[in-house]
Amino acid sequence: MPEAQAVVTISAAYGTGGEAVGRAVADRLGLPFLDRAIPAAVARELMAPLADVEYAERHLARGLGHWLDLFAPLGSAWLGVPDPLEPFTSEWEYLNHTESVMRRAARHGVVILGRGASVVLKDAPRALHVRLDGPAERRLALVMAESRLEERDARRSQRDTDLVRRHYLRHFYRVDVASPRLYHLYLDATALPRSTLVELIVSAARARAG
Repeated sequence: MPEAQAVVTISAAYGTGGEAVGRAVADRLGLPFLDRAIPAAVARELMAPLADVEYAERHLARGLGHWLDLFAPLGSAWLGVPDPLEPFTSEWEYLNHTESVMRRAARHGVVILGRGASVVLKDAPRALHVRLDGPAERRLALVMAESRLEERDARRSQRDTDLVRRHYLRHFYRVDVASPRLYHLYLDATALPRSTLVELIVSAARARAG
């Protein structure tokens, strides 16, 4: 199978460098990388401002239904119906759009970061599903070494980000984001250099692609 058709999904705990690793893997395999591109594509399909979609995802842990109010005011314009109070979508329709973007991209080869891609594409026969994780304190140390965040702010960001990601998969897919059963390759990103992580994923992706 050509590398151009390989599929890699990466789930990354906060502080594991998921975006940097994902982009490097995509570059090595000559594949597109989907991270912010997914909410952008969803926003285009829903005709919603990108900022609204991103706001919704950041606040999933606060209650997964309330953010739909963001879409309601323009619902009548999108649908061409007179009732201005009729919402355009539901959280499940939003999820369907997000999954549709991932499945279409997977037909041609892609590296996808987050958004439950390992669950959505679990039946893709040659896809490689990767989890980047590590002890919380070591992940925190990596974040502080690579950013200007104070420890208090880094801890808060770690707690909130990990919570939202766990909540997203638990709510929509009834799975634990950290479950080894979701992944082919489970790596401690705090114990290995980033270049080694990339090499391992690229080698495994090539093996899976056959």
